[in-house]
Amino acid sequence: MEHPIHTLADGAASPALTSRLDAGIAAWAQLVDAVREAALHAQVVAAGEAVTNTLTGGHKILVAGNGGSAAIASHVAAEFLGKCVHDRAPLPAINLAESLSSVTAIGNDYGYEQVFVRGVRGLGRAGDVYVAMSTSGRSPNIVASLAAARELGITTIAMTGAGGEHLRDDVDHLLVVPSHETPRIQEVHMLWAHAWCEAVDDLSQPGA
Repeated sequence: MEHPIHTLADGAASPALTSRLDAGIAAWAQLVDAVREAALHAQVVAAGEAVTNTLTGGHKILVAGNGGSAAIASHVAAEFLGKCVHDRAPLPAINLAESLSSVTAIGNDYGYEQVFVRGVRGLGRAGDVYVAMSTSGRSPNIVASLAAARELGITTIAMTGAGGEHLRDDVDHLLVVPSHETPRIQEVHMLWAHAWCEAVDDLSQPGA
């Protein structure tokens, strides 16, 4: 069956592209003030302190998410292992969604809800930090893995969208993007993670 995009006339994409770009910019214009809100700003800083304290103590960071959030998790883990803005020694971070073999094996043998639970239980230790991302805050595999992490004494950070408030009492740090738009939520999650990675790079410099 022919895909509708194959029949587009020349120039027909411009209105849709313009509309989506303008809508994204407008949404960000509103989000700028929202993410600057004092209480949320303080929560992001406190979660970042948990990350730096974990690394200072010689422990590691676990990260996970589904779909686009899995891609962000990969990005974040890579920046701790590599660098963000400054050269420094590598720091331990693992994206639990990185291995296609592990995710599909666990999903096949134990159910998709367990794909991150097994990673947390197998790789996590007390003193580590687990950063779990779910734009809805309701992904069963994320919710289950957060519970497993708390059982093990792992500090939990959940990044969600506006639907994730129900996790408030179930994690150590809940960071809620005040939006229901998945792309905008993920963009803010990346902003927060970049702030932590950049700060860690700064703090890792001689004499910091």
